[in-house]
Amino acid sequence: MEEMLILLKPDGMVRRYSGARALKSILELGVNINFFEVLKPKREFLADRHYAEHKGKFFYDNLVNFMSATELAVVIASGDNVVEKVRTLLGKTMCEKADPLSIRGRYGTTKGVNLVHASDSNETAEREVKLWMEIINLEEGKDYKKEMLAYIKTYENFPMIDSVRYREISRDLSDKRISKEEAEKTINELLTKETDFEEEIVNKLPALITENILLG
Repeated sequence: MEEMLILLKPDGMVRRYSGARALKSILELGVNINFFEVLKPKREFLADRHYAEHKGKFFYDNLVNFMSATELAVVIASGDNVVEKVRTLLGKTMCEKADPLSIRGRYGTTKGVNLVHASDSNETAEREVKLWMEIINLEEGKDYKKEMLAYIKTYENFPMIDSVRYREISRDLSDKRISKEEAEKTINELLTKETDFEEEIVNKLPALITENILLG
């Protein structure tokens, strides 16, 4: 059976409801959960190992800064055709173009700020699982599906701001109807309503999200 890596990104971590609902949808595919844990990888691991193939690209620095802004929910899932099933459920990378019923279409904030990372091919899945196994502590016999369900139950009824609101801000910023500072202020206010994260952590995200928008 195939095995793959799934990461709940910082926007999915801070936006508690959306992140929990995304994980719940993945579970409903009937996949096996071989690992689940919330952890904070070192920035160097993300920059030099996980995203090494993107070094030098225009979005690389913002991507690494964003992914290292908070802890991540790390999932290793397996099953028949699991990569294809999960990628279909997620929808297109750019959430505005994703199927409205997909995870990214429903919960994605803007462009590549799309809630969930998942291995995009069998080759990538094999490489990513092997890589992340270097830094996770896999406990034999532990019921990781139960751990994931407990996480979902904790956050699935949190307050939620419709993703449409974030996308309105993105369009207004892209079209220069509002300034970057105004966009960051509004995004910060919205994120604060969706989370129990400390203010210091939430405050990191708006600038990274607006930079992603302006990178095009």
